[in-house]
This record gives sequence, structure tokens and C-alpha cells, in this order.
Amino acid sequence: MSGIGDIVSGGLGGCACVLAGQPFDTVKVKMQIYPDMYKSALQAARTTLLEERFQGFYAGSSPAVISNIAENAVLFMCYNKCLSLVQWIGGNEELSITQKASAGSLASVFSGVVFAPPDRIKCKMQAHMQTLQTKYPDISVDEIRAKHRNNSWTTLKQIVRDDGVTGIFRGLSSVWARDIPGYFFFFGGYNLSRKMLTPEGHDPNDPLSVPRLVLAGGVAGCGYWTSVFPNDTVKARIQVISHTPVRGEYTNSFWKTLTTIVRTEGVLALYKGLAPTLIRSFPANGALFITYEYSQKLFQLKT
Repeated sequence: MSGIGDIVSGGLGGCACVLAGQPFDTVKVKMQIYPDMYKSALQAARTTLLEERFQGFYAGSSPAVISNIAENAVLFMCYNKCLSLVQWIGGNEELSITQKASAGSLASVFSGVVFAPPDRIKCKMQAHMQTLQTKYPDISVDEIRAKHRNNSWTTLKQIVRDDGVTGIFRGLSSVWARDIPGYFFFFGGYNLSRKMLTPEGHDPNDPLSVPRLVLAGGVAGCGYWTSVFPNDTVKARIQVISHTPVRGEYTNSFWKTLTTIVRTEGVLALYKGLAPTLIRSFPANGALFITYEYSQKLFQLKT
């Protein structure tokens, strides 16, 4: 039952993560893809509210929920399997923080495969309005909203029509380039802060209090994003605007896209959207670990 518990708990945690952090993620994606349009996170948020109303912050929520449920279900299942593998290789009963971090890095190889397709749909939906404004500068926002539907199904059909069925996996190598090092710092930061936050005399495997879990999840998220944010910016550009008239110079290549951004926009463009992402880390990852740990405890009680 442990495998089923990991899948269900991880999936529920992924859903909670999206619900708590989607507005921050939408602002992040807009700033990453169209840095010239937005000079600050506040401007991006205000423009989204004015042009797309409050629901604009939740554009791409359906594929985001799917991608996060799938990713976290696979991630936590594989993470616990990889912990056993690392423990077997190391031959020690108590794993170090570095070994736990390495298990998370290895698990991300598998979770990235199920995460990439719905994540591409999510990113295109989040940048839908800005992409069309760039393509049709003479058309008003109201006309764009009326003529061009923005939902998961129409976005998926557009991707398949433009890039073929394999186009849904565009950005997978960039997901790996982000997640393999990122989840090392994510699980490393979480386990380190969790150990430090466990009250003296308590079992470190017992669930922490809600405030401590929010803090530990936030530290994990900050460790993840500060270590790999440029990789995430490249991923977003590839998923949304490669091979289009908007950014015709970009390609499917991670390295080509990275060097193009640095050459044409400067190194700081790789970090556009980092501030709302770090803020998002605390509510989103706090919700993730609260849901994961307490649902795991519930599964243990039932079994």
C-alpha cells in the first residue's frame, strides 16, 4: 500500500500546490516570456486583472492541476523508491541530507515525462493574450477575447496542428535541465529545514505543525527556484514561442534559446519573474507538504 499511498498523497499535494500558487505562477510566466511588456510583478498582476479579469490569474489551471497531480504522484512515489535504492547502494540505515537530495534528483527524471505535456499547454494558455497582442497589435483586447478562445482543448489542438503529436513534449529536455538539479535543492532544503524545525524529543518522521510545514516547504521552494530559475525561463520560452513569428530566432534547443536570451536581452532577463516565484514558494509548497504529509499519515492509519 505504500506505493498507492505515495501516488495518492503526491497527487493531492500537487492539486493543493496549484490552488494555492497559480496566480503567482501566471505572473511569473508572463514576465518570463514577455519581459519587455512587464517591468515588475505588480505591473504584470495589474495588467492581467484589467485585461483578463480575475480569472486571468487562473488561466491554464486545468492543465496545471493535471500536470502537478501527475508530476507529484510520480515524483513522491519514485522519490521513496529512490530513497531505498540510495540506501541500498550506500549500505547505511540512516540517509544523509545529501543522499535524500540525490534521491529527489533521480526521481525527477521520471516525473518530468508526465509533467511536460500538460505544462506546455498551461504555459501557452497563461501567455495567450500577450502572444495574440504581439501577433495582432491593431486588434483590441476585447476583440481578441471574443475571437480567440483560450481553453485546454483549443490549445492542445493548436499545438498538435502546428508541431505534430510529439509537439506536446516540446520542452521536456528543458524540464529535465531544470528539475534534475532543482529537486536536489528542493528535497535537500526540505529535509534540512524539517530536521532543524523538529522539536527536541520528537520523532523526525512525525508530521510537523502547519506553520513549520509552510516554512519548510517555502525553504524547499526557494532552494529549488533560486538554483534553476534561468533554466525555467528557457523552458517557458521554448514551450510557448519557439518557431513562431514572435521570437523567430529561438529554436527547440535549450542552449540556443539560452544564448539568444543572454545576447539579445541580457543575463537579468533569465531572472524575470523570480520575485513572485519566491513569494509563491511558501503558500504553494506549504500546501503541498501539508497535504502530502497528513494524507500519508491517514494512509498509515488505515493500513
